[in-house]
Amino acid sequence: MASREQLQDTLCKRLFWHTAERNDGKVADYLFHRHEMDVVYAMDEATLFNSFFNYLQDIEVFPFLEHLDPKNQQRKNVPFAQILFVYLMKVVGSIKKMDQITDLLLTDELLMSMCGFNAYQVKNGSCKRGEKLRKTYVPAFRGALCVDTVAKHIVQTSERTK
Repeated sequence: MASREQLQDTLCKRLFWHTAERNDGKVADYLFHRHEMDVVYAMDEATLFNSFFNYLQDIEVFPFLEHLDPKNQQRKNVPFAQILFVYLMKVVGSIKKMDQITDLLLTDELLMSMCGFNAYQVKNGSCKRGEKLRKTYVPAFRGALCVDTVAKHIVQTSERTK
């Protein structure tokens, strides 16, 4: 099973980010001599995905992604673009199995907010469908979507639009 550390490592490798090793003594010495730092970035998966989505927006990919919408959803409580962003995170993060995205993506408030979900949806789910049929315990965070929902909608895009 993939872990959050493996996801971060894969993202750094995939997006070709070059990171520096931490040397607190050198940083303190540098700052002590009144040198200014241009910027400091937190290197986590949210930063990488934010940069990735900004890059996609800069090269104007989003209009092409809109054409992937299968438009045959019976219930459209979640726009297809949000599902597609989750799937892009899965692919870029090199998450091998769909079941793993629940723990790594769907229950992470920050990552799901980048896909257009809010904290309430991450904690309680996007709808109440299937709650009455549940035979297991209700987790503290249900996740913004069900893994089956993501898989079902992604496979509905036609080969012509892929």
